[in-house]
Amino acid sequence: MSTMLLDQEQKSPKKTNGKQELSNSLKEPLYLDVRTPQEFETVHISGARNIPLPDLHKYVDELKTLSSERPIMLVCRTQNRVKIAYEYLTNNGVTNCGILEGGITDWVAQGKPVIKGQQRISLEGQVRAIAGSLIILGVGLGVTISSWFLLIPTLVGVGLLHAGLTDSCLMGMLLSKLPMNRIGNSHSGIGKKGDPL
Repeated sequence: MSTMLLDQEQKSPKKTNGKQELSNSLKEPLYLDVRTPQEFETVHISGARNIPLPDLHKYVDELKTLSSERPIMLVCRTQNRVKIAYEYLTNNGVTNCGILEGGITDWVAQGKPVIKGQQRISLEGQVRAIAGSLIILGVGLGVTISSWFLLIPTLVGVGLLHAGLTDSCLMGMLLSKLPMNRIGNSHSGIGKKGDPL
C-alpha cells in the first residue's frame, strides 16, 4: 500500500463569495493511528491513517504542514504509544494535535464506526504472551534442571517493570519490526484515499 497524509479532494479549498474557505472536512480531525500496520488492519477508525510509532520521525515535516490545515488526533489501542507520539510531535513543531481519550478500545466500546479486517493478536497481546511463556519456561527449567534458569523470569520481570515505569517496551519495539507486524509497509509519499500513512 502506498503512503498518504491527506485525501486530494480534501486538499482543495472551496471558494465562497470570492473568499477561499477551507471545506468542512478540513475542520474534522485527521485520526492518525500510531499502532503497527497489523493492529491497524485488525480494526481502525473509518478514515484514519496509519504511521507506526517507530516510523513517525519520517513524517514530521508533512505533519507540521497538515496540522496547520486541520487538527491531528493521535490514536493507539489504549493511549500508551500516543503519549510518546504526542511528546515527539509537539517537541518537533506539530502544534495542532491531540490524543484520542481511551484509544481505539474506548472508541469501539462506544459503538463508533470502525473498519474491521482480519483479526490478529495485538502488539501488546504478543508482548504479554511471550513474557508469560518466558516466565513459565524459566520457572519450569529453574525447578527441574538448574536454578540458573530462574534468571529468565527475573529478567522478564525487570523488563516489565521498566516498561511500566517508562511507558516504553523494548520487546514491543522489537516485535513491531517483525514482518508479521508490518503489513503493507511501503511508504511512498502521498497516495490514494483509504491507504494507511
